[in-house]
Amino acid sequence: MVLKYLSDDDVAALVGVDELLDAVAGAFRALSMREVVMPSRSRFHVEKVGGDILLMPCLAPTLGVFSLKVVSVFPRNLDKGLPTLNATIIAVDPSTGIPRLVADAKALTGLRTAAATALSIKYLARKDASSLGLIGCGQQGRWQLQLSQKVMRPEEIHVYDLVGERAVSLAEELSSRLGTHIRVAKSAEDLARRCDVIVTATTSKAPVVLRDWVSPGTHISGIGSYTPEMAEVDSRLVASSKVVVDYMEAAMEEAGDIIQAVNSGLMTWNDVYGEIGEIIAGKKAGRVSEDEVTFFKTVGTAAQDAAALSILLSKAGTV
Repeated sequence: MVLKYLSDDDVAALVGVDELLDAVAGAFRALSMREVVMPSRSRFHVEKVGGDILLMPCLAPTLGVFSLKVVSVFPRNLDKGLPTLNATIIAVDPSTGIPRLVADAKALTGLRTAAATALSIKYLARKDASSLGLIGCGQQGRWQLQLSQKVMRPEEIHVYDLVGERAVSLAEELSSRLGTHIRVAKSAEDLARRCDVIVTATTSKAPVVLRDWVSPGTHISGIGSYTPEMAEVDSRLVASSKVVVDYMEAAMEEAGDIIQAVNSGLMTWNDVYGEIGEIIAGKKAGRVSEDEVTFFKTVGTAAQDAAALSILLSKAGTV
């Protein structure tokens, strides 16, 4: 059997949005129903350069795949003109142990993470939400806008980044592609006060969204922080919101936004409403009030990788 290799361009071309949303929704449901085997993510911190290397395995019998992703997050790469995030994934046939496919996984990671946000908007945002805001205008932010607008159809999109040129570049690049004028916000506060849905895609260790900026009925998707020391959302805002996570076990180890709110005594882990997979499976309700503020926290799961990889396996022969 020939081991197939796919580039990021191949991955982006092969994975359709609708099938990706269905696959990731199924992965979240299976994860909450404990139908996959997903060990905790291993994290290796490279102290000298402030980077992280992560190993993410998953055995998904219903998808017929074992996946292993090696992903690195090196924020200082920006100073070198290099991508912050890099990733490679391998698919192994769980019935034979034979590797079937290797792929660049930057696009895959961006797609499956953006799919999680899109699903959170579908189940947790107000149905009449019309303004979408993105804080953090890196490559992941681009995927976030492209998939979020598929489920929301925003009338307005606002973006903000500490590096203003990045926000301007993203707005110029995606305005025509998405068919919606993208406005560059003056500040994170300006963006938060204007938007019904807020997506945070940063590597910040200090909150970029505060409780006082957020109106009743807002939905927030926090995708950037993945260690206890990182937090994009104010602890007071987290504690006062309906909190939904991707996977409770991982959130308790890595979701800095929630960990810090718990450690501050503002909430307990029992205050977390549940997992997105429970809502998708119909075990719990999603949004139940027009006024409630909802916060979806994802640290990223290997089950999402396996879901996207299953699509690639079904189409790899066409490349």
